[in-house]
Amino acid sequence: MRLARYARVGLVATAPAALALACAAAAGAAPPDPAAWAGDARFLVAAVDSTHPEPFRRHPRAEWAAAAESLERRLPGLDYAQAVGGLARLLALAADGHSRLDQVQLPSHARASLAPLPGPGFEAPYPFMCEVFTDGLYIVRVPAAQPRLLGARVLEVSGRPPAAVLEALRPFISADNEMWTLYMLPEYLRSPGYLHAAGLTPTPTSAVAMRLSLPTGRPLDVTIAPQAADTGARWLEVGDAPGAPPLPLYRRLPGPFAFVDLRDSAKTVYARLREIVNPPGGESFAHFAERLFAHLDSTRAGRLVLDLRGNAGGDNYLNQPLVHGLIARPALDRPGRLFVVTDRGTFSAAVSLAADLERNTHALFVGEPTGSPANSCGDPRRVTLPRSGLTVKISTLAWQGSDPRDARPWIAPDLPAPLAFADWVARRDPALDAIRAFREADAGAPRPPNQNWVRPSQGDKNAPRIKW
Repeated sequence: MRLARYARVGLVATAPAALALACAAAAGAAPPDPAAWAGDARFLVAAVDSTHPEPFRRHPRAEWAAAAESLERRLPGLDYAQAVGGLARLLALAADGHSRLDQVQLPSHARASLAPLPGPGFEAPYPFMCEVFTDGLYIVRVPAAQPRLLGARVLEVSGRPPAAVLEALRPFISADNEMWTLYMLPEYLRSPGYLHAAGLTPTPTSAVAMRLSLPTGRPLDVTIAPQAADTGARWLEVGDAPGAPPLPLYRRLPGPFAFVDLRDSAKTVYARLREIVNPPGGESFAHFAERLFAHLDSTRAGRLVLDLRGNAGGDNYLNQPLVHGLIARPALDRPGRLFVVTDRGTFSAAVSLAADLERNTHALFVGEPTGSPANSCGDPRRVTLPRSGLTVKISTLAWQGSDPRDARPWIAPDLPAPLAFADWVARRDPALDAIRAFREADAGAPRPPNQNWVRPSQGDKNAPRIKW
């Protein structure tokens, strides 16, 4: 969605609440005792009610009120991690990936992450990074001191299989759909605070017990303790070994945007869009589009691939030069010549671009369903909860990227190309492979304008099945 800049405090607190906030600021941190947070849950619901354009679209007002009252009663008996989890769970009722704790960060050209919070459970993460593939949950990055864990498949976390762990953590993850939940799961899985809030560990600083299957097939039981982040530590990534193939283009090309010729018989140009921004001191998105079209025209390119994987958005008002340039090139704007690659990390303004392309062009979509729907809420405003000092984001606008009757949870691919762990290790790109193998004659006749959202590929409402 469009980048918005709002004041940090979006609502006026009562005098006692303002005094509590001032005391917390003077102390340099939020009060660590949730017993001092009385009123924050009700304040949050009031903030959502007065700010969010569609606050009760998934859960009625009465359910929000009951959840807030329940959390208020329990706060004195909760520890810091459980209280933070309770507020995250309450805000997740909005079913909106933009309405979330400000702890959830979407950095430029990088994966989403959870910023530290000033309390037990959120200061030091577990030192590993997982990814969800079609064939399970795997550890893909580890500190150099733990090389044996690299590439291991996760069989159990605290005695529970990954599917059960997902269900335990799901309530804390603000998401529009299942794809964004899968995208965010690895970050919550390495958070001691959220594992404790989900009942997976006894304390917010406990080590986590995991049962793994090593790449050799040998099982391994390990206990991993939280570890403070060390920016100087060396990390290992699966597949990164001497003589390994180069990274696929979608992981290799720099951000925020770049393009290359694939040098194939179809004369394909591949454009990687990691963000939709005008970076300070850098090339504007409009100039990039102008440069891309000049190249397409001069080389008489036969195909264009626009890759939006992992693109968390930016400013959707910047999309027009790219969309208009495609409409002006009917030789390229045909099924089988124009492709858009998406995945679970395609979010916000990137989904707005995907919706613009779906509505106005004859692009074929490839990869995974997007991380939010074509019609979704965004432009979040920051609001500070007066007692805890925690900052939340709450959507302020409802964007209609598609037909008002379009209730799809995502834009689904016409050519599904899910990623298996073996693809990641071998550095293959199933999406680009599917595009290379596609023949224009198989694309079928173009649909009339504004009807692409009802094409047959959009009928399946289920997320890709994961073989946990």
